[in-house]
Amino acid sequence: MCEEEIKETKSGKWKWILPVALCVCILLGIGAAVAPGFLQPKGCLDYTVQMEQHYVEYSEEYEYWDVLTVEYPRLQDADTELQNKINDALYDTAMDRVNYWHLSPDEEVKDFQQNFSIFCSDVTADVPFHSQYLLSADYHELYSAGNPVWYTMITERAANVDLLTGEVYELRDILTIDEGFIELWCDAAQDKYGEPFEGDSEEYELFLSWFLDEDEEMKEFYQFSNFFYPTQDGTFMIGLAYDPKPAAIYAAEPRDVTFSVELDADRLTPFRTESEFWEQYERSEQTGQILECEDLQSNLWLDDNAGVWSYWEERGQ
Repeated sequence: MCEEEIKETKSGKWKWILPVALCVCILLGIGAAVAPGFLQPKGCLDYTVQMEQHYVEYSEEYEYWDVLTVEYPRLQDADTELQNKINDALYDTAMDRVNYWHLSPDEEVKDFQQNFSIFCSDVTADVPFHSQYLLSADYHELYSAGNPVWYTMITERAANVDLLTGEVYELRDILTIDEGFIELWCDAAQDKYGEPFEGDSEEYELFLSWFLDEDEEMKEFYQFSNFFYPTQDGTFMIGLAYDPKPAAIYAAEPRDVTFSVELDADRLTPFRTESEFWEQYERSEQTGQILECEDLQSNLWLDDNAGVWSYWEERGQ
């Protein structure tokens, strides 16, 4: 083959090789952009959450009487092998104070109980966020460690579960809890509550130690816990609870032992961790159906119409 024929052959090859190579590059680029969407699991697209209630009124199983109306969500019909694990987490969170004061008391609690004969708890639950990846439950509770008239606390907590992995996300998992975050949180709390949020460095240091549960002096008297949950409106509720231990229980009117604020999700961006929660959150679309409890019982001592409230209203007049 002469030199001119060789040149012509090579030229002809490049005429079709170059367009093919260009098409391959374009397809690879499109594939790289689209692949994450295909690789991301679809999640639980069709499930229900049935609200249920743990109800007890003066059982004879324990020497220490109980009046319990504890509402909690139960995941069902979910396409996940982790359904039982998730339901255990949702139930255990609802029963937190009941376990502490009644079902699994330590020696300090047992000593406290010697002077009383009843424990009451009224928990109401809500599911403020539910998607194909995430499920959040919020629990409001009124509980009385000994006497429903004089020793009633109002508290709150939450559970945020990953429907694909079963992981329960804590606040420290998704956010860096540092001085900057505490300043943001305290400023929002000052707008909501006023005092005791003064906005100075000593206050920031104090609340940081409470969020991190590092206040060794106060831990003798209180159990510090923080909670969060996203809403369907693009905001996050973030709160702090300081539930008293027996050493901090004293006779008083019902008292709220929580602080909570609502923050836009974008204000939390500087404090986001590398948690998988954020990828799940960003991809979330509302799905699932929430069913109300079919036979919700009222608490004998702590219901809205219970006598404890009229008692304090009369004292206030």
